[in-house]
Amino acid sequence: MAKSRDKDRTYQIGNIRPVVQITNSNVRIWDAARCKRVRTMEGHRLRVGALAWNSSILSSGSRDKSILQRDPRAQEDFVSKLSGHKSEVCGLKWSYDNRELASGGNDNKLFVWNQHSTQPILKYCEHTAAVKAIAWSPHLHGLLASGGGTADRCIRFWNTTTNSHLSCMDTGSQVCNLVWSKNVNELVSTHGYSQNQIIVWRYPTMSKVTFS
Repeated sequence: MAKSRDKDRTYQIGNIRPVVQITNSNVRIWDAARCKRVRTMEGHRLRVGALAWNSSILSSGSRDKSILQRDPRAQEDFVSKLSGHKSEVCGLKWSYDNRELASGGNDNKLFVWNQHSTQPILKYCEHTAAVKAIAWSPHLHGLLASGGGTADRCIRFWNTTTNSHLSCMDTGSQVCNLVWSKNVNELVSTHGYSQNQIIVWRYPTMSKVTFS
């Protein structure tokens, strides 16, 4: 496969390992083993900046403010459309049990959807900048972490089972990514302006295990 400036992300569906390529407003699925494009999926009007797999369902978030749910096995380009964000969708993450989808937007909102909803079932508005970094805990059902942009700098924790805001940590920098450890109750965050650091946090104390 020729190199591209587009964003390429690799996931597993059944026995094939495709690469999902975002090209303008389209999503292309490739069979990486055979270097062959499986299909091109349309539906968005503007650029696609976020992707997340739920088993065989692929969710895509766009600058057109929508989230499309796609089933590569179906003939249609998308099987449902989720509406709620007022600006670009820049973060998507499915929970480990594949029951809830969290989405973050440039409207500073964090939404939670279930498998069948077309409107968010939970809405969180505490962030004061774009929400790109999202991570579900593999250790506690319903525990969700989200990170805000440069004007916010905070990691916030939510319990989606009780619909409650648990805690907030000001990191001092834009939060770009969040990933939970699968082995221990720790969380790694990566940051942009102004300190550009990588931090490992111990949850729930949020003491720093290491940083660089």
